[in-house]
Amino acid sequence: MGESEAVLAECVASYLDRNQPTQQDIVNEVEERFSAINAARREAGKPPLPQPSARTVRRRIKALDPFEVEAQRKGIESARRKFGFYEEGLRADYPLQRVEMDEWLIDVASMFGESGALDGLPPEARAMLEVGRRWIYVALDCATRCVLGFRIVATPNTEDAIRTLHLITQDKTALAEAAGCQSRWEQAGGLDILVTDQGSAFAAEHFRMTVVDLGCTYEAPPAGVPKLRARIERLFRTFGQQLAPTLIGRTFGNSVERGDYPSEKWAALTDDELAQIFTLFIVDIYHNTPHSGLKGETPANAWKRLSAEQGLTPPPDANTRRAVFGLPHTRKLDRHGVRVCGINYTCPALQDAFLRGLTGEISLRLDPEDLTHISVCIGHEWVSAQAVPRAVWGLSLDEWQSIVQELRTRFKSEAVLSEEIIRKARKKIRAIDARARQLRRVQPTKVADGALLRAEKQLFLGLRIGPDKTAATGDLDQPKGRKRPGPDDLLGDVIKSNTPVGPAPTGSAATPSTTDEEWDFND
Repeated sequence: MGESEAVLAECVASYLDRNQPTQQDIVNEVEERFSAINAARREAGKPPLPQPSARTVRRRIKALDPFEVEAQRKGIESARRKFGFYEEGLRADYPLQRVEMDEWLIDVASMFGESGALDGLPPEARAMLEVGRRWIYVALDCATRCVLGFRIVATPNTEDAIRTLHLITQDKTALAEAAGCQSRWEQAGGLDILVTDQGSAFAAEHFRMTVVDLGCTYEAPPAGVPKLRARIERLFRTFGQQLAPTLIGRTFGNSVERGDYPSEKWAALTDDELAQIFTLFIVDIYHNTPHSGLKGETPANAWKRLSAEQGLTPPPDANTRRAVFGLPHTRKLDRHGVRVCGINYTCPALQDAFLRGLTGEISLRLDPEDLTHISVCIGHEWVSAQAVPRAVWGLSLDEWQSIVQELRTRFKSEAVLSEEIIRKARKKIRAIDARARQLRRVQPTKVADGALLRAEKQLFLGLRIGPDKTAATGDLDQPKGRKRPGPDDLLGDVIKSNTPVGPAPTGSAATPSTTDEEWDFND
């Protein structure tokens, strides 16, 4: 943060005091603070900090939230009396009855990348990275003013708008804990009415069909009537007035306010740092701050009170959530079910469909956060199918790809991975990746949905999972119950085996097992 900006913000905040200092008192305080700081800097041989003018100080004070000013200077009850009808907008009586969603260009210049990848770079190297402003999608509950989800994105787009919609239906406490929050982020459920503007991301058919599939009503009020989406607009002002001034690289609302502040030059925050900052501000600060639109009640308390009094619409079940938000794919059905990313999935409905002669392509949806189940479309109904190998239960797609990549490097000639090895690998990855995996839920998407199809054709080609003590456990000379796989079974065009493949064993071991444990079927 620029030191001058930090000092000014601290002085302006002192206006919010029960002793009710005047604006002139704050102007005098700013002059005294900067005089003392600059005297010390001169003695240390440093250049003085630019001192804000009295006009700038008064403008910053006037930009403070009126309700907060009244509440901090004269008390909550005084603020409730004064602002009883402040910012009413369209009425919402219970949580998730009406949800407003919009996009906003963040008032902070940042570096486009993840901090982990930049930590070792010297300042001059970091300065060469691409710098600019990210966008943020936010969903806000109108009745309680709780934020139900957000995503930081490179540019507005339909896919990230849908991902924000998905977060509305999920408890986000694990994400909050990963960001270091002290409060829970449990606000979630099934929504009744979703309200957006008429931006291109929201106008897209894919977005609107997703809203319909969730079973809620969609509204897009005409442009130029801000009171129809007053609450989300005020939240963005809160971000701009209370959060952005505390961050280095602030861009300000216009060129007059910005002056000669070098926003791009001072950009230092990265995507994961922005994600953590917004999560901390929303969950620990905004949700626990008295709100003018709630007559002094905090959003978190309003959620607790109204959900207890009115109840909540339950979120969609896991199968519906996957069918609506999951990655789309198609696979062929055979007697073992369907194989996705080297994992066999089955369920009674798939078995019955196979017995009835349905052997063509099956539409399915995969949740990249949990590979335990997929949703498959049989007829016009989505049903849940479970992964056969328990070793992959609870894994995300990213974790599974990392495991397969690591194990295929170690066992280059094997197309069968044992569950025991998968369990050991997943423990290592979970320990490293747990916190970052949560924060990625609200960061710019690094991999497009089409990556699943590419991974199917490359990383997972020919892969299957066998029981313990099979090929990948190291028992390669005499694998029990199956022939040794050849190099063509495992990315033959990418990974070459240096060991010639010996003849298949004779006797009982020459006939591969046909039990369900083998899970051996071709795509």
